[in-house]
Amino acid sequence: MGKRSKWVRWDERYLVVYSHTLASAAIRGQQQRLERATAALSKLAAKPGDEREQLQHKAESILKRHRVKDLFSITTTTKTITETRYLGRGRPTANSPKEQVTRINLQLNFQLQSAAIAQAEQLAGWRLYVTNAVTTQLTLPQAVIYYRDEWLLERGFHRFKRGRLPALPIYFQNQDRITGLMFLLTIALRVFTLIEFVVRQALQSAQQSLAGLYDGNPKRATARPSTEQMLKAFSHLTLYFLPDSSIFITPLSALQRQILSLMKLPESIYQLHLRPGKT
Repeated sequence: MGKRSKWVRWDERYLVVYSHTLASAAIRGQQQRLERATAALSKLAAKPGDEREQLQHKAESILKRHRVKDLFSITTTTKTITETRYLGRGRPTANSPKEQVTRINLQLNFQLQSAAIAQAEQLAGWRLYVTNAVTTQLTLPQAVIYYRDEWLLERGFHRFKRGRLPALPIYFQNQDRITGLMFLLTIALRVFTLIEFVVRQALQSAQQSLAGLYDGNPKRATARPSTEQMLKAFSHLTLYFLPDSSIFITPLSALQRQILSLMKLPESIYQLHLRPGKT
């Protein structure tokens, strides 16, 4: 007997949301990228070089780096210049020998695409959410809040690829060792995720934020710190082995003590109760 086909149907709601704050930040960021790209293109146009393909590649790289590829139009042109050059030394006369010299000048021309920029600004701040939950179960404000607070699986993959838990490149040849490495990295990833969850939940319950995690801006605070930021705050701790065989560790700062408290860890894990002994 063959398997019977079965239709599965459900209703979906499309939630269209606009955020003025998000739109303002996106437009401001786009304007900054446009200004940086314009400065870089102007610098390249001043010294275009002699190779047309190389010039085109450099210009495209600038647009890609600043994420403004669709907001500029770029053309490269060549201009042939023929000049008469007199041969020999001294002031030339009507009978002085001469030759025709031809050289090619490269030019880079770029222009902002006003229509594309206006369209990008018009779309800034808009988000589209899809859910199969009915209105009585999930309202529009609840859907937006849950979406913003959702756990993103992709963050873990990013940590494996280019983050603090890199799985690549793998130099092992033995399959068992590769499996063991990924097992350890997966455990570490769970620890990273758990630290973030515990700390963010504690900050939300206390309606507080954590400051001192950003280099060059110690007053900047966040209610959603990453594990990487918090672990970096402990990077300056030093364990000293003194000549008299005693041990000393750098005292904890106020920020470090606050992080330990949010993680529900005692400060005693950084306190040494070892007596001086013989080495």
